[in-house]
Amino acid sequence: MAQPTTYKGSLVGIFLEDTGNPGTFLKPCGLSNNSISFTKNLNEVNVPDCDDPELPSWVERETASLSVSVSGSGILAAEAIDTWDAAWRDTTSINARIYVGAATDTVNGKYWEGALHVETFEVTGNIGEKAQVSVSMASDGELTYNNVI
Repeated sequence: MAQPTTYKGSLVGIFLEDTGNPGTFLKPCGLSNNSISFTKNLNEVNVPDCDDPELPSWVERETASLSVSVSGSGILAAEAIDTWDAAWRDTTSINARIYVGAATDTVNGKYWEGALHVETFEVTGNIGEKAQVSVSMASDGELTYNNVI
């Protein structure tokens, strides 16, 4: 059996578009845990057996909508506070990329790109520990998948 190609956890990252330089995506410092979740909302219909309506019906499903949610957490980096605050305050969605693989990897790099809303920007602090941050984002329309192979 051949070994699979794997990724380091640090190569999963959230990049936000630089509002001062459109088309340039920057990774806010501090997030060490990142995740992306793909959701398909379904409509269900019970379809009866035409020959024997007494039989249990089978459920058929149709896709109603697609959605993506993104979250990240880690150390609160002073360099990233203004970025996250501005993204959260923006009442419109912002452009972002979610990478799997290095952003500069032209062989194994993959990313999803599109508009997202910053839903939550949470800062926590406990005495004797470093301040922490967690963010969550939700898609605003379609995210495209880009395979940089």
